[in-house]
Amino acid sequence: MEDFELIRRMILVDGLSQREVALKLNKSRKSIRKALINSEPAKYVLKVPKVCPVTDPVIAIVKTWLEEDRSRPRKQRHTKVRVFERLRDEYQFIGSRRAISDLVSKLQDKPAEVFCPIDHPLGEEVQIDWGEATVVLAGQTTKVMIYCARSAYSKATFVRAYLRDDMVSFLDAHVWLFEQLGGIPKKLAYDNLRTAVTHVYLGNKRDLTARFLALRSHYLFESRFCNVASGNEKGHVENSVKRSERTYLTPIPHVATLDALNEHLVTWTKRDLDRIDTTTKLTYGILLEQERKTFRSLPVTAFMACTTQSLRVDKRSTVPHGQSRYSVPVQYATKHIVLRAFTDRMEVLYEDKIIAAHDRVEPGQWSLQLVHYVSLLETKPGLLDSGKPFVKQAWTQSQQLFRNELEFRYQGEGTRSFIDILLLAKKYDWKDVCRAIDACCRNHAFNEQAVLLELQGASVTGPSPSLDLSHLKQLQLSGSGIRDLACYDSLIAEDVSCHEDAILSDASVSERVLDLAKRENDDISQDNKTGIATILPGARIASAMLETSGHALGILAIGTSLQCG
Repeated sequence: MEDFELIRRMILVDGLSQREVALKLNKSRKSIRKALINSEPAKYVLKVPKVCPVTDPVIAIVKTWLEEDRSRPRKQRHTKVRVFERLRDEYQFIGSRRAISDLVSKLQDKPAEVFCPIDHPLGEEVQIDWGEATVVLAGQTTKVMIYCARSAYSKATFVRAYLRDDMVSFLDAHVWLFEQLGGIPKKLAYDNLRTAVTHVYLGNKRDLTARFLALRSHYLFESRFCNVASGNEKGHVENSVKRSERTYLTPIPHVATLDALNEHLVTWTKRDLDRIDTTTKLTYGILLEQERKTFRSLPVTAFMACTTQSLRVDKRSTVPHGQSRYSVPVQYATKHIVLRAFTDRMEVLYEDKIIAAHDRVEPGQWSLQLVHYVSLLETKPGLLDSGKPFVKQAWTQSQQLFRNELEFRYQGEGTRSFIDILLLAKKYDWKDVCRAIDACCRNHAFNEQAVLLELQGASVTGPSPSLDLSHLKQLQLSGSGIRDLACYDSLIAEDVSCHEDAILSDASVSERVLDLAKRENDDISQDNKTGIATILPGARIASAMLETSGHALGILAIGTSLQCG
């Protein structure tokens, strides 16, 4: 290169002739002319391919194998290593693996994939994907599924954890996402996930699941599905999944509940709204607020994020869902029902009426509610100690105490009495029966009549009416508020009939309490005669109830004397 510069300078600048330069530099006239034509030496061009004595004999063989691979499954085609191994074992090839690798690359001659930058319009698209992570949930190492959504324009990310990535979680996550966005974007982008797509055709045609179509019809958004094995077509959310796993959930969080984990994720995603977009130099939060103005408003009612099944109740009065079973009242055995599955609960409907509701349980578990099987105790009392709903039932302290007291006092009849109390659930709400048992335990009234009386009292209780005195002119405030006491005597004369009705009502209640207390006292006396003097609370309670009844009767007597007066 230095010679070219010197030749050109001596001729073009110093004015020497080509001959003089050739003599001084000892160069041929041909080299001098080349330097004048081109300012730099011409590059070497290989006119005839180099001979490769090691690989040339196997080129035809490798070409044949690569041609055959085009009609074979993708995962059963020759790799470069496999080509080398076959040549070495079958054809005694003595060359290096690197030589075969270069040969295969040359013969395949695949064009490089080219990408084009994409500019997403405002509010145009939100991308959806699932990931998975490991957390410590309630002390147990648990794998959770991470639902990720990211706006292609604002880069705002929304993340929520579920125990499974089934259809119910998929629907619930969309309802939650739209609430977080505060509106509905124009389009959502997906992989060909099984909860949305049932069949993939060539091109953009897809067969969609019924529940996904219902979700899309409710919110009226468009959907875009990527080509198979082309996750790069929704690269924004792919990056969000990685960030969720490597940032939000690293180190592994220790949480008590799934709700606590989701609060942890919300904290991270809100923090990310302060990140700066490299293109617009604005924060993700500001860009999201700009997008929200373009979203369509949410419908009045949210989508019911559940799946429904039409099932028949079996003879055990249960219905299946996956590998779990849920109980229904025994009167609906063998009937056709509809089962609704939510992320956290199950609902059983008969003729559009909810007849049972359960918390969702893990696969393989049974959820049996005692109240659904109580009526069977009427004809099958042995179920109390052997029936799965009753054995598995976590009896409260009051219920266990009530049964023990009845069996201690009445021996064999005590169990039957406890069953009769449970059978009150056929007429009254089960929660009211439980409250009545608790109240009777506090009052040491261990018999069916006491529970029934408590239920009847609870069924008629309501807010106390207010006393309206606006119609009594003599009681209206005037002046200093001082009035003659004689006005109160006139009120007694006018309302004596009202007092009589109230006193008679109190008398009927007192008679019921007195009768109940006498029965309890008779039971205690009988026990004392047999030498059992350890049932102490009942005697004191009976005496107290008799004393209370006496006060009630005293009130009746006073009321009668007032009426006579």
